[in-house]
Amino acid sequence: MAARSNALGELTRFWLQARHGCLIDESVAVRVPYGNSDIDLVAMRPDGMPWQLPDGTSLTRAIIETKDEHDFDAGGRDFAKRLRADVTALGDGLWIPKGEKAHFSMLRQEHFDKAVQIFGGEEFDRLFVVHALEQTTRSELGPILAPRRIYWLTVHELVDDLLTWYGPGKGQAALRHTLVGDMWHLLVGYCGMRRSRDVG
Repeated sequence: MAARSNALGELTRFWLQARHGCLIDESVAVRVPYGNSDIDLVAMRPDGMPWQLPDGTSLTRAIIETKDEHDFDAGGRDFAKRLRADVTALGDGLWIPKGEKAHFSMLRQEHFDKAVQIFGGEEFDRLFVVHALEQTTRSELGPILAPRRIYWLTVHELVDDLLTWYGPGKGQAALRHTLVGDMWHLLVGYCGMRRSRDVG
């Protein structure tokens, strides 16, 4: 299957495969009204064992959506606004009903139904990897969404987890031989931002 076309999708796929040993399917087609959509990534380990998010949350099998088109918004306020609207549409349910607007595709009923078809039941997680998400919104909505197995991860958290796992002893040269193209440049750019943040 072709690789995802955006840097964050590429990096997320590497994180799932190299860091967690997941098997990956990509760009799984989903029929929606007036067109087609897809599930960005489907992930699970071949041995069926759980894998962990950086905060320790265990996932076993998941569908993942990566969104980096709002990287101009360093504080994640735009994503927060969109998430609040989607949670309102979600109500007490597991998905946003067909015909209603959803900013995050994996919250749509069509994508949920496709995941049920893939996994043979509703026992799966949904993970959203975004450039940034405003912390107040995340703190308020996280406890509401977690019981429905809906989780959020920022690119900063993903890269920190990847670099911690990779370890300082292997060095940048070895890491560069492991990563290619946009993934390497994304890591270099993030590390520069992190150094500036830590110094500041």
